Amino acid sequence: MSKLNPVALVFFMLTLGLSAQAQKNEASFLVGGLKTGSRGVTDAAASSIDTGASVAYEVNVATRLVNAKLVSLYFEVPLIVAPNTDLNSSNVLVPNNYSSIFFTPGLKLKAWTMSPLSPYAVLGAGIGHFNSSSTLVSGQPNPASRGTTAFVYDVGGGVDVRVIPFVALRGEIRDLISGNPKFVVPVSGDHQHNVLFAGGVVLRF
Repeated sequence: MSKLNPVALVFFMLTLGLSAQAQKNEASFLVGGLKTGSRGVTDAAASSIDTGASVAYEVNVATRLVNAKLVSLYFEVPLIVAPNTDLNSSNVLVPNNYSSIFFTPGLKLKAWTMSPLSPYAVLGAGIGHFNSSSTLVSGQPNPASRGTTAFVYDVGGGVDVRVIPFVALRGEIRDLISGNPKFVVPVSGDHQHNVLFAGGVVLRF
């Protein structure tokens, strides 16, 4: 068995360290599920709205602002799209479904950025846009205005698992707290939690 060359080992470690230092930017592509839970209807024909889980897609670009070795601070720009969220209710005035888009720039604090396993926390704020379907649960046309834009803030976290120096796998949980879509009927509460569970790949450069 050949002996390990110490010069080659030092060169490899220096190269790995320099490449990690050079990686100030990240671009991630995640796919997951978005869930909001049930909502209560507050009109005379009291009922509830059950919101189905929807497929969601996240594109996220981040740049490092501060590198403190053990922790790093990033500015991130996430865009999250859920094309179709189904609604089920005994109230026939509720829309069939709605789509949603969230844009919440913010900060990401990542720990152990030089190690293969890097957990992080995120906090951001921005806007969300919802667009209700053109038909109701009853099958009739939706008579109300369909689109609405609302303030959104999000909190969450995740973990990156490095595969090679420039590529990592990511798992993430993010709660996007927003105003309500156009449900046509009045619902309890003036905001809702849009919880995203997602996973995907991160490119560092």
